[in-house]
Amino acid sequence: MIDPTSFGTALTTLAVIATMVIAFGLAILSDMAMRRREDRAAASSPRPHEAAASTRDAAARAR
Repeated sequence: MIDPTSFGTALTTLAVIATMVIAFGLAILSDMAMRRREDRAAASSPRPHEAAASTRDAAARAR
């Protein structure tokens, strides 16, 4: 026969572990989405040194 106390402890332990796995899984997915968003933003916006170079080139052409 199963001791009710040990059965409750086993269920509590299982619930805690499952909750931690879900939490870490969501954190990993969130981090991946954030990195993807940052990569897209970096790819679509000019880098500071490129923006300065294009401004300098435009000023040189205007002369």
